[in-house]
Parts: sequence; C-alpha cells; structure tokens
Amino acid sequence: MQLLPSRDPLPPGVMLYSLDLDLDLATEAVETWQDLTAEERARAACFAQRADRVRFAATRATLRRLLAKRLGCAPAEVPLHAGRHGKPCVDERLPNAPLFSVSHSGCRALIALADPRALLHVGVDIEQCHDDLDADALLDLAFTQAERHAIRSAGDSLHALHARWVGKEAALKSIGVGIAEHLPCIGIHPRADGRLDIACDIPEWAGLQAMTLRAPQGYAAALAWHARTNLESNDPHASTLA
Repeated sequence: MQLLPSRDPLPPGVMLYSLDLDLDLATEAVETWQDLTAEERARAACFAQRADRVRFAATRATLRRLLAKRLGCAPAEVPLHAGRHGKPCVDERLPNAPLFSVSHSGCRALIALADPRALLHVGVDIEQCHDDLDADALLDLAFTQAERHAIRSAGDSLHALHARWVGKEAALKSIGVGIAEHLPCIGIHPRADGRLDIACDIPEWAGLQAMTLRAPQGYAAALAWHARTNLESNDPHASTLA
C-alpha cells in the first residue's frame, strides 16, 4: 500500500492523499490492526469479503495516522465519533481539530484533511467506473432533469454520469447528510476548467464548491468544500494545513 499527496491544485486549507490498496494480501498487516480501536477491528472483521475488510481497515488506519501526527497522539487514541447525521469527525472540543473525509472504491482510496479555520466542511469521493452500469435506472433515481438531459446528450454518457455522480457524493458527504435520499437535491454541472458548478435550492447548503480530481484510469473522483471566506478563489494552490 502506498500513500501519496495529491498533485491537484487544491483550495487553501485542504490536504489530499491517495492510497493504493493491495486487496490480494494473504494477511492484513499487523500494524494496520494495531492502529484501529477495538470497535473498528470488530467492524472490519464483520466484512465477509477480504477486499472489503482491507479497504475499510487500511483506509481507517491511514486516516488515524495522518490525524495523529497533527494531534500529537497515538493513531488508536485519535478521538473520533459520529457527529451530526452520523458523519465521523474528530472531537470538536479539541482546538483546531482537522476536518476530514474519506472514500474508497476498487483498489483506491482518497483521504481529505482540512483546516477548520479555513473551511466549514469538506467531502471527497472516488468511484470505480463500471461499463455495465444500469445508467437509465440511475438517471431517473438520482439526477435532476437538467443533469439527465446533459448526460444523455454527452458523447460519452457514462463518463458524464460518473463525473456528476462523484461530485454529488462529495458535496453531500461534505455536508454530512444521508446520500441516497438527497442525491436528487443537488445538480452537478462540470466546467472546462475542472470546477463543478452546484445547483441546489436548499439555503443551508449555499456556498458549497466542488472540483474534479485527477483519478487513475477507470476511476472518477471529486472534492467538495465550504469555505469560511471567499479567499480560496485567489490562490488555488495554497494550503494552510501543515
């Protein structure tokens, strides 16, 4: 497994890491299990498929290591809990506790960390793209009328669908609400510069921004965030999170 920092131009206050997962490991690494809590180890053990167990355990252990470096504690001691709507977060009582979001699919994972002094929310999503996807059923279930028209009119409709799908999931994960029931509430419209315009009629979600991320062949990925100010548009390469 290899952890690498992202090469994408990110908004200030955000650090993004990609993790290559070896799903064919004969045994899971001992250090991975040591960096998890007893509850997390029990949760991982409940997965019937080794690949699902590796994805969860490796991604969560890596997240804990990244957070531990910033909090000055052991990985298993990072105080994680379920916040509003069940979204995992670091105990808000800690000063400047990093915001985070994780996503994994196939043999890839993404971990986003954000400085709470710069951002209110952050969300990331990566999805393995499948050619046998039932696009018509998904379009009617999860996309707005404008999105459905744009996807069906695109030269590569599956690519257009996946680009919007990861944008939706990243946006909803940043807010921390249930994804399945809220997918039709947000419309994603890609721009040529990689930004994703977000159409949403829910006032509380105003200010969300999103962008397409570089992804390996066969994957699509996106980052969403809600900045405390509008300064992030001035320097897309800056980051205040050490």
